[in-house]
Amino acid sequence: ESAAFASQRSGVRVPLSPPSEGGEQIAMANEAKEPKRKGISGLIFVGCLMLGFAIGFITGQLLTGIFGGLGVGFIAMAIVRYKLGEW
Repeated sequence: ESAAFASQRSGVRVPLSPPSEGGEQIAMANEAKEPKRKGISGLIFVGCLMLGFAIGFITGQLLTGIFGGLGVGFIAMAIVRYKLGEW
């Protein structure tokens, strides 16, 4: 197979695009890199949910613990997003 073509699973030969000049990198619009700090609010939410689950399991009030963890998790997530400027 020549270097100018790439083979896909269907067997269709597709020409490769030439490298961009001037060292520019081609990036798709939906591939914008997000800061790593953005995922921390989701981790805080899941952590609160798991703590609520564990407390509810230990006390015998599982449903109450889950809903309490959800409530605290949403509030904590909102506070973290506000502090990080994601809102």
